[in-house]
Order: sequence, then C-alpha cells, then structure tokens
Amino acid sequence: MKRIDAARAGAQKLMRAEAAIDAALRETAELVGLLPSLRLEANLSAVIGQDAVEDLGQTLAHILSARRMIVRAHAGLQTVREQIGCRGVSVGDMDKPGDVPRTGGLRTLNGGRAA
Repeated sequence: MKRIDAARAGAQKLMRAEAAIDAALRETAELVGLLPSLRLEANLSAVIGQDAVEDLGQTLAHILSARRMIVRAHAGLQTVREQIGCRGVSVGDMDKPGDVPRTGGLRTLNGGRAA
C-alpha cells in the first residue's frame, strides 16, 4: 500500500470515529434533556430516576473526554502524515480552523447578495 493510500484510509476511518463520538454525544445529551420532560408528563417525583440522570451526566463527561482525546489524536495524526511525506492529503468536506471558507466561487456583495 502506498503511503498516500494509507494516509487516506486512516483519515477516512478517523472521520468515521469522530462522527460516532459526536453521534453518541448528541444522543446522550438528547436523552438527558428528555428525561425531565418525561418525568413531569408522568407526574413523578424528581427523586425518581435521579441516580440514572446523574449516571447519564457522568456518561456525557466521559463522551466529552473521548471527543477531546480523538481531536488531540487527529492533530497527532496530522503530524504523522507530514512525517511520512503526505502533507497534501485531504479527506472530507468539513472546514477546519484556518481553512479558507469554501464558497463554490461565490462571493459576497454589498447588501448581502451573492455573485
């Protein structure tokens, strides 16, 4: 396998892993947000389910930690990519800090119109 192919395969897998963590974060946060509404609709005491809500809060903290670590790993893998001579490898269509915004050739005119 060529280095560039290895770099692309790794980048694609990294993007899927990042997306999976973000999905877990979103789903868990939505669950935490839903539980108080369900409790109120069922006319239940706040005491009921409190331990589970706290556990979900800890779960969110762990997912946030995992997200922080994969972002850090992403930066580390960029260094590896450069070390193996694959500086120009780009996978995906998401802008990163410092990227030139993608406009598809459009530019803003006075008055907020696009040309």
